[in-house]
Amino acid sequence: MSKTFHLSPLAVLILATALILLPACTPSDTPQDTTAPKADGQAKPSAQPAKAVSKKPEEKPKPVAKAKTPPKDPNVIPMFEGKKMGKWKPVEFGGEGEVFITDEGNLQFDFGAMMTGVVWGEKPPTTSNYEISLEVMKLSGNDFFLGLTFPVKDSHASFIAGGWGGGIIGISSIDDLDASENETMNIEGFEDNRWYKIKLRVTDAKIEVWLDDKQFVDLELKDKKISVRPGDIELCIPLGLCSFQTRAQYRNIVWTNIKSAAAK
Repeated sequence: MSKTFHLSPLAVLILATALILLPACTPSDTPQDTTAPKADGQAKPSAQPAKAVSKKPEEKPKPVAKAKTPPKDPNVIPMFEGKKMGKWKPVEFGGEGEVFITDEGNLQFDFGAMMTGVVWGEKPPTTSNYEISLEVMKLSGNDFFLGLTFPVKDSHASFIAGGWGGGIIGISSIDDLDASENETMNIEGFEDNRWYKIKLRVTDAKIEVWLDDKQFVDLELKDKKISVRPGDIELCIPLGLCSFQTRAQYRNIVWTNIKSAAAK
């Protein structure tokens, strides 16, 4: 036989109040975890102070070492390098041609009534045991395009190239004889507009001359009288260059002192 339970009015009131309060006690939101990943799956990085990055001081490029210029040989003395006349002075022969430096840097003598030339304006470095080298070119004319006057100990002489009609080379004067008459005389055919190399060497024992590396003069000085031919060429003493009614150019004039022991 079933039993019927009857609730008192007070019990019914208590039950109803509990049913009303029960949803309010249920948490509506779960507390958020601030460390939980975002919707895109990336955790929000925590703000941290940036670490100071130490920079190495920039290294300055090392200066490139310049190639050392070899010291100049005091025995080698350039006498004309193509820019200025320097110590060369035009000689007043009377009726001489113009003396000037060309655009190419060559020393040029133009036609004169007789001779045209220059003289060194001070004493040469020495009077023996030296060499003079230069290049010379005849432009036009029919006589000597190079008269090189130079010291020989306590005297002077001249090397002539192209004299006496254009073909004689030699030393004036030896025992009072011109280059055309003494033992240094040679005959050579010279061309216009061609550079010739000249090297003259004076030692205590000899005068020697080379033309384009071929030796033309090898004169022993013992018992020889050395002198300059009397006349206008004496104005080229102690050291000078001249031409005779001939246009010519000169370049790379160099004086070199040499040791007497090495001279031959």
